[in-house]
Amino acid sequence: MRRQLLVVLCFWTFVAPAGAQTTSAFTAADMLKVASASVLDLAEDGSRVALSIRTPEHNATTDHRRFGDPTYVAPAMVDLLVVDTRTRQSDRVFKQLMHVRQAAWSRDATKLAILTTAESADRLPITTAWVWEAGRRALTEVPKRPGLAIAANSELAWRADGSRLVVALRDVADDRKAQAAFRALTDGPIVVHTSKDAFLDWDQLRRNDRLRSWAELDPQTGETRSLLPATKLTDYQLSRDGSFVIFREDATEKTDYDVISGTNSHLKIARAGASTLLVDAKALKTTNPRWSEDGTLFAYAEKGEVFVQHINDEKARSLTPKPEKTEQPTDGATPAEDAESFSVGMISRDNSKIVITSRKGWYVANIADGVRERVFTLDEKNEELNPRASVLGWTPSGDALVVNFSEPNRWERGVMRLVLKTKALTALVKDRNLYQAVRYSHDGSTVVYAMSDGDRPADLYAADADFRNARRLTTLNPWMANKSLPTSELVSYRDADGKTLYGVLRYPVNYQKGLTYPTVFEIYETFFENGFNARAAFLANSGYAVFHPSVNLVVGRPGESWAKGVTAAANKLIDLGIADPNRLGVHGTSYGGYATVLLLTETDRFKAAINISGKVNMISFYTDSPRLGVRNIHAPEKSQDRIGGTLWEYPERYLEHSAIMRADRIKTPLLNITGDQDPNVPASQSREIYYALRRLGRDVEWVRYANGGHRPPNSAAESVDFEQRMVGWYDKYLKAHTSTNTAQQ
Repeated sequence: MRRQLLVVLCFWTFVAPAGAQTTSAFTAADMLKVASASVLDLAEDGSRVALSIRTPEHNATTDHRRFGDPTYVAPAMVDLLVVDTRTRQSDRVFKQLMHVRQAAWSRDATKLAILTTAESADRLPITTAWVWEAGRRALTEVPKRPGLAIAANSELAWRADGSRLVVALRDVADDRKAQAAFRALTDGPIVVHTSKDAFLDWDQLRRNDRLRSWAELDPQTGETRSLLPATKLTDYQLSRDGSFVIFREDATEKTDYDVISGTNSHLKIARAGASTLLVDAKALKTTNPRWSEDGTLFAYAEKGEVFVQHINDEKARSLTPKPEKTEQPTDGATPAEDAESFSVGMISRDNSKIVITSRKGWYVANIADGVRERVFTLDEKNEELNPRASVLGWTPSGDALVVNFSEPNRWERGVMRLVLKTKALTALVKDRNLYQAVRYSHDGSTVVYAMSDGDRPADLYAADADFRNARRLTTLNPWMANKSLPTSELVSYRDADGKTLYGVLRYPVNYQKGLTYPTVFEIYETFFENGFNARAAFLANSGYAVFHPSVNLVVGRPGESWAKGVTAAANKLIDLGIADPNRLGVHGTSYGGYATVLLLTETDRFKAAINISGKVNMISFYTDSPRLGVRNIHAPEKSQDRIGGTLWEYPERYLEHSAIMRADRIKTPLLNITGDQDPNVPASQSREIYYALRRLGRDVEWVRYANGGHRPPNSAAESVDFEQRMVGWYDKYLKAHTSTNTAQQ
């Protein structure tokens, strides 16, 4: 009877109540209540799905002081549900919120294995295995045995016959050593760093949790049988028939400055429970191979060339051999075009074909002989005309690909079927709605996906393979039915170079055409899709239009890109009669915060700005944040920051993109918000700009959350405070004066 009561309560939690109510504003406190769902596993026959339901309010606090500790697992408290995709019956697996790490269905969909993690009295992770039986709706804890424990970072799978689980194990003594090493680096009392060590100290510590063994676990007795002895596992999997183990061993010899968290992995395959290697591929330094479903074949791309290898082969062979280089012509003739560069896609279920992609389009290649045929053509010279598309997978019969699809210039999106014989795209579902997390069952009978109208939070649905007979599985946020939320629109504009860009506009609630509104721009990189945005909803309820603009970032000149793109977006909204030109604000987080302050050195059009966890000094930032290893060096040299080289190669670029060096140009009132424990962008970056602008007599404020990380607030109360401070800052500077045609808010 008690179990039945739990089911009824769960039903009422996720089914919207009937009856209309008066609408009310969406508040900062409401932001913490918004629930989202993630699919942990879908049964092979599509009959049941395991879902985790999460809200920010139950996961608002993290011990950021333990960032980089291999034995610390940040909380991720969720409600675990099992939903019948045909009847929509929902069962709550645990009576309370749990930190669920993994869940996996047995092949016959009768049992769900679960891994949860908690912290022991001595602050070490304790991972517990559970089995939920669908027939009895009963939950059983797997007995623990002394000695090796389930690793906190373990994957989870069932043997094909459903008799045993496959997990990673870790010696508790190794966790204690890792914990001691972390304390030595953070507490001292004396810490010595030397270039004589092969690894940066934090890089070495980060790799510590890879030392794991792999075993079968009897869910009834807790007994284990070794499948693979302890080794530094980067990742691993069991072949579908369970006869062999596929794993990558971390063989990195020193810190790699070319790749963030770079790992030199040796791909290996061994018989389950035996030490004899079937394959030992030592050439895959940073490559993540694509595996066939049965685990007997893998493919990878290296320098634009696609290679395949069967586990019985001695070495990989190229499917796309590059033509031999020829000398440049000396008679004025046009040189040959560069060889096409390919990436790896999915392997068909029968291992006969593989999808490979390039800027020219998608190809299907025969694995036996490499013969390929283009099945989907892209415009490599006018990429903005190409649809936004990605391959979700093969149909079980292998005659078609399933494609996530969106038109290039409007919200017309969904899931398509690409028939290989005809090369024709057919819509399975295509409309203005937003379709995400699309997942097919192994037998191809059922698809599970998240869908929203783009303005409200998504819910999960199940449907037949062709998207017919759709069933709504969740109603996660019934309390929001009568909340005032903004509507969104895709807006196109041209930047200063004439390049067409797109941005997402959220109208203020109760928007009236003909009136202009205070408008805030939240910047990062590029935006196209909408989707529920809690902060935008709060700002829109406070009377603001919110715009997420895109910019065309150029290596070596990212600051110029922001000035060209964001100001052009502002001009567009002013031309549309939406934005009040005298009441523009701008903010961003992390890279967006960096862009925000940099933008203020280029223009004084914005009357208020907020920098959240953003850097302002590319020189001091360059070798800061030791717990991230080489990340802050790699970012400007090779990745997101787009400086294009080292500090010593391009010192002028680092100076040019350090807002602190041009702080005297900043006239816009600036609010800086940081977390003192941020390992990504240290709070000292905001300290620099705060003291500089204060010295210059500018209007500046710095808010520090002492226990916060890169996401500054670190509790539910702090989260409300954080959002209200943002709106308060904008209210102070954007609502003090209004024009005659401006909405009074």
